[in-house]
Amino acid sequence: MLVSEEQEVSIGKNASPSLKWEFGGSYEDRALETYLGTIVKDLWKNSERPNLPVEFHIQNTSLPNAFALPGYVAITRGLLSEMENEAQFAAVMGHEIGHVMARHTAKRISRMQLQQVGIAIGAAALQGSKGGDALLAVGAAGSSLLLLKYDRDQEIQSDRLGVKYMSALGYDPHEALSAHKVLEKSVDNYIKKLGKSREEDSFVSNLLSTHPRAEVRLSEIQDMINQLPPYTIKGDGKFGNRFQTETKKINEINKIYHVYDKAEQDYRDKKYGEAEKGLQEAIKLNGSQAPFYNLLGFIKLQQKNYEEADKAFGRALAVSPGFQPSIYGRGLSYLYKGSYENAILEFKKSLDEFPGHAQSHYGLGKSYYHINKYSEAIPYLANFAQAMPEHPEIHGLLGICLDKTNDQKSAVIEYKNQLQVAPDTELGRHARKRLEALEPALKVK
Repeated sequence: MLVSEEQEVSIGKNASPSLKWEFGGSYEDRALETYLGTIVKDLWKNSERPNLPVEFHIQNTSLPNAFALPGYVAITRGLLSEMENEAQFAAVMGHEIGHVMARHTAKRISRMQLQQVGIAIGAAALQGSKGGDALLAVGAAGSSLLLLKYDRDQEIQSDRLGVKYMSALGYDPHEALSAHKVLEKSVDNYIKKLGKSREEDSFVSNLLSTHPRAEVRLSEIQDMINQLPPYTIKGDGKFGNRFQTETKKINEINKIYHVYDKAEQDYRDKKYGEAEKGLQEAIKLNGSQAPFYNLLGFIKLQQKNYEEADKAFGRALAVSPGFQPSIYGRGLSYLYKGSYENAILEFKKSLDEFPGHAQSHYGLGKSYYHINKYSEAIPYLANFAQAMPEHPEIHGLLGICLDKTNDQKSAVIEYKNQLQVAPDTELGRHARKRLEALEPALKVK
């Protein structure tokens, strides 16, 4: 059964923090966002459901992508920087808006509910972790929806709608053809910079596998243009000069992010010295990007240099006060230093920005655990246990908290889970010992 329009809007609203932070946060340039947002809102007004709310965002990631949910339309820095003119931008945004207006996203939501998609699909794709189920759905619905594919008919329908929307605004619809070529080229360039192929990068492949072969799509888009009712092109229909002027700054910054992307890859490969060297180069080129300092902070955490980590996160937050990854990182630095009350404050701030961030739930629960506030720890640890059920510590910690608050039946369940996941750890041995004591007593009752 298809979800209602009201449910669509509600899910789009609740998913927006996940979409925002799992795809790099917002690229902060108010003038550029206003300029592009005006185009998006004009496309939206010319659509089939202009009554729906809408916000436009530029996602601060080099991953070339664009997407839309009811109320949330976005393009990434990586894709935007490859575009040549306004008409190409309108074509891509029109296509994504078409998915919302044709209720393709509603069908995605319905499929997600039927399949009981795990709440941590986005985290699993990005981090190689296994997902859980529905308790943090408010946080991960967005990325889950993006990984559910549109079928070919839906893609074709959205192309048709996108061409219609852009031509109604006076853009040359033939730029939809060049926009498609730009998308294909940007994906290949991005993966090449990572030193991979499409087949090797499963996350990128999952996000982009809905697009059929370029030559097929191009011929079909040309047919759609030929079938349009009469339309009037304004100016040259492209507005390339204006677009290039407005996007000059982001294009320059995007080149610096190529250095950052390499540093991020080095970090993932545990080449911390190389990663730090790259970051220092990026910071020298542009010192106003919070992600640069944030990654430096996480390098320092890996090196157990918690004071330097805290300084780096502080610099990121000085640039961008609401930058959730650095709020979370600062929470970790306090947790590792044993400053649990301060850690609690930071993890709570992190969850204010990103309610579905599973790792902040874990950090908050663990901080409460360390100061013996077991009742306070339980809901946060339980959230994380559902999100990341194969984490080597979570069930043991949750079992202890339940045990300490006299919920022995639930504690037994978690201790058994701990033995299934990591029986040979200290928490595993504790779980086995407590089960030997608790199970006979519970049977007597």
